[in-house]
Amino acid sequence: MTAKRLRFVDAALYALVIGTGMRWIAVAAAVGPSSLLLWAVALLTFYLPLAAATAELTGRFEGEGGIYAWARDGLSPMAGFLCGWFYWISLMPFFAGALVFLSGMILSAAGLNPKDPTTTLAISGAITVGVTGLQLAGLKYGKWLPNAGAAGMWLVFAVVIAMAIVLGVRGQAATDFVTASYVPQWSFGTAILWGTIMFAYSGVEAMAFLRNEIEGGLRSIVRVLVLVGAGSFVIYLGGTVALLAVLPSRALTRLLGFPDAVLRGLAHVGLVHLAGPTIALFALSMLGAFVGWFGVGAQLPFAAGLDNFLPPAFGWRHPRTGAPVAAVLLQGGVTLAIVMLSQLNSTVASAYDILVAMSIVTVAIPYLFMFATQFACAGKPSPADGWMPLGGAVASRALATLGGLSTLVAIGCSVLPNANDPHPLQSVLKIVLSSLGALVAGLLLYAWASRQKQHKAASRIAKGPLS
Repeated sequence: MTAKRLRFVDAALYALVIGTGMRWIAVAAAVGPSSLLLWAVALLTFYLPLAAATAELTGRFEGEGGIYAWARDGLSPMAGFLCGWFYWISLMPFFAGALVFLSGMILSAAGLNPKDPTTTLAISGAITVGVTGLQLAGLKYGKWLPNAGAAGMWLVFAVVIAMAIVLGVRGQAATDFVTASYVPQWSFGTAILWGTIMFAYSGVEAMAFLRNEIEGGLRSIVRVLVLVGAGSFVIYLGGTVALLAVLPSRALTRLLGFPDAVLRGLAHVGLVHLAGPTIALFALSMLGAFVGWFGVGAQLPFAAGLDNFLPPAFGWRHPRTGAPVAAVLLQGGVTLAIVMLSQLNSTVASAYDILVAMSIVTVAIPYLFMFATQFACAGKPSPADGWMPLGGAVASRALATLGGLSTLVAIGCSVLPNANDPHPLQSVLKIVLSSLGALVAGLLLYAWASRQKQHKAASRIAKGPLS
């Protein structure tokens, strides 16, 4: 019995929930109306190249592993391993942060202390075990929470729009969009916003991990990419405008968070009775994104198992559910371990903060490998059932260059220290050195795995063909 494949609607909802994050809207609104232009610029300079690279490389490389396999086959085995390594480790702080965030929301809704480490750990552990079990059951069941999360996201978006409409009808919009300046000003907030906006548009390349599990294959993925681009732009642009209509930018901060902004907005328009259901829907969208990315992340240890960089057990799928069992269990264990470390004491919490800061950079590094692969492969003949942008190889290389430059700018903006940071050099070094540490760890792991593969190959040769 083979695992059930995702239909187009399921794939589109799955991609939308992992490729769109409502929490980024509050970060953009805190900068003011000038962030609206940045949403449009990022769509053209990052999402468009990202979607084009995803479509083209998915058509060129049919194997398991997505972005990992692209860099491996298009550049070199080492490049592929490092690309997959950075992609995977960048997900771990995201998973841990999402669990702590969800636990805090649950505790707050129950009237309990959201900062209690013991309860937070218990709830995070329960969610991790539940999500791990769901992934082991296969996409037939694992798709439902991402689907529900996508529906919850659109409902929350509708509430934000409704708040803005109520204030607009009353003539009480918090922001005067007619006289407002739409020209971005150079500041720490704007720099951080550019990195945030780029990351807000990222994630759709993950659909390539599921290529063989989606009905219609590449054709469906291309349609999903178009749909997600349009949908995320509407959510980000419309949500930012709506939030600025509800609250002035000075009342919003990068650290305030989307849930708090929505609560204040609902109280402002007299719809505070909708606060509970709205926050519950937001939590559902976060849980859906967590489940979606958890499934994507498990594909990387699975692909490494196929390539013998990890024990063969990681390259095995359950024959009935199609789940990469060892990869799912590994990821669940690592996620839970990071959550536990973050709750132990202040010293370990500081180490966890370094991991979170490092993820800002490490999540962007795989995109540099991805765009480099697209550039290197642009001149090669495209498969008959592949995809190329209008303009062929020239357009492909131009898009790869544009995407790579946008990614480099985002990395630079992400390591830029806050003007109020008392130790700016230390903050920069913390991110840079921890990222270099991840690089060294990846190189050592690659060298060890390569040596193991060579020893096994030499042993087989020594035993002879009849052994």
